[in-house]
Amino acid sequence: MAPMTGEGPTAATTPDTRAEGYKTVENSPLMAPQYGEPEPQPAEVLGLSKADLHMHTNLGDGTASPHRLLEVAKRRGLKVIAITDHDHMEGCKRVQDLIDRGESDIEMIWGCEVTTRQGHFLGLFMKRPVKFLTHVEEAIETIKDQGGLCLIPHPMGRLVPSLSRRKIEELLTRGYPIDGIELYNPSPANSSVRDQVKQFNRQWGFAGTGSSDAHFWQHIGAGYTLFPGSTAEDLRTAIINNTTRAGGQETPPERLPFTSYIGQCVWSMVIDPPRKLSRMWLSKTTTEAPDTSTVRR
Repeated sequence: MAPMTGEGPTAATTPDTRAEGYKTVENSPLMAPQYGEPEPQPAEVLGLSKADLHMHTNLGDGTASPHRLLEVAKRRGLKVIAITDHDHMEGCKRVQDLIDRGESDIEMIWGCEVTTRQGHFLGLFMKRPVKFLTHVEEAIETIKDQGGLCLIPHPMGRLVPSLSRRKIEELLTRGYPIDGIELYNPSPANSSVRDQVKQFNRQWGFAGTGSSDAHFWQHIGAGYTLFPGSTAEDLRTAIINNTTRAGGQETPPERLPFTSYIGQCVWSMVIDPPRKLSRMWLSKTTTEAPDTSTVRR
């Protein structure tokens, strides 16, 4: 071999990276990039607003007063809410009265969770409640006659009356118009089948929503719907166009003492039913949304 000299690509002529100011790199193993679920982005960053489309007041089987409900909804960044007490709209009226008096700039949708013979069913943008214990087909027709939207709450739930997969697919086959479905409801109502519902909805094609189904003020906004825009009409358009997104999964709802749930069950099964029956059978008037619009500031 030729002896090493000062010429050619030898150690003597290789640039001294330290002298030239180059950064030295440690001889550490290459790490493969980590791929996974993207970090959830705030609604504001995505240009979306938040709505809670399923909540109850103490005019029904919930425990939150209309005033407390609006206060918490504002604090949790909700632009739109829907009041959906079971089978009546007295809670809607009380909340709307507070909004009209300037106590909140949140926009409210008049809604109702209808007790049908096949399970609970949500109507939004309603004018009047639907007959108690009617068939779900009649509930859909009545809601649509009012210009409302039809949503399936806690689908396939096992702990509360809910529409079964078989019933949902029967309604689809028979051409009944359903606008949306709760893909996230943080209550235990259908927690064991949430993933199944998401899979089935790839075939069903309903607009996906998230809602808290809050019966306690602590749970308001624990599930929510993201939508482009900021008004109730924007939300309506998003549901119709299937551009909504379910949210809330990133933060589990606040845990409450067991006694709170016992108290709510007593309220729901002992105190609220007589009030509901008296409204249906003894009251000469039914609380309805204003004639001008189902949605008002």
